Amino acid sequence: MPTQHISSNTTAPHNLTYSALGTRHSRVLWPIKMKTITTIFILVSFASFGQTTITKEDIEKIPAIDSATFNLTDKDSFVYFVIPDTNYDKYRLPDRFDKPANWKKAEEAREQLEFYGNSYPDTFALQDALNTIDTAKAFWSVCSSKSWCLKNYDQVFPHLIARLTDKTLVGLTGTADLIIWDRIMSGDLKFYGHGGGMDEDIFTVAGRASWILNELTGEEFSVVHGATTEQELIAFKQQWTEFIEKLKGK
Repeated sequence: MPTQHISSNTTAPHNLTYSALGTRHSRVLWPIKMKTITTIFILVSFASFGQTTITKEDIEKIPAIDSATFNLTDKDSFVYFVIPDTNYDKYRLPDRFDKPANWKKAEEAREQLEFYGNSYPDTFALQDALNTIDTAKAFWSVCSSKSWCLKNYDQVFPHLIARLTDKTLVGLTGTADLIIWDRIMSGDLKFYGHGGGMDEDIFTVAGRASWILNELTGEEFSVVHGATTEQELIAFKQQWTEFIEKLKGK
């Protein structure tokens, strides 16, 4: 599974220190090493095969793992902001380009199974997709928008990049056993001992845009977490601009 370095100066949510963790596992259980995950799963296995909530006390009983310390506050202390951007022409894909290897691999994988894909009406259009990304709280509505965007990427691509600096908190409902560790740490999601996970904080507009971009292209050079800063998001936009320039052969 591809990994990405987590810099030691990244601001961690809720006093979660992960400078020693070094790598991030794609799509699952973001800041926690597999050793930690195993410990958590052992905790829940003693209860039942049904859904069980891991409490703060349970986490505190986990033995020291490297130098990572988990202090759950059950409070969202992330910073939200919007840097408006309507420079869509800058972010448009070229009319013709060869899809990179990661993009092709992502397409091939979706032919077998689309990660959190969902259906959408025949009348669904660009503005519907953007409105859903910007305002919808229902998780499966966001998934429908994502599925539409993957099919109509040529239309939506510039709008997704523009939204990377829109860290508006939208919220999310109907998540079932979805695992987003940022939101489990903040108390917005419950951890049931199982479920599908993702890196992106799709409680925010920027997180949703980044999730769709990465699902489409198979890239992971920019991932929006709860603690991602303005400077990081601006840098992510620059990276995507460079990605487009490479597609143009420049």
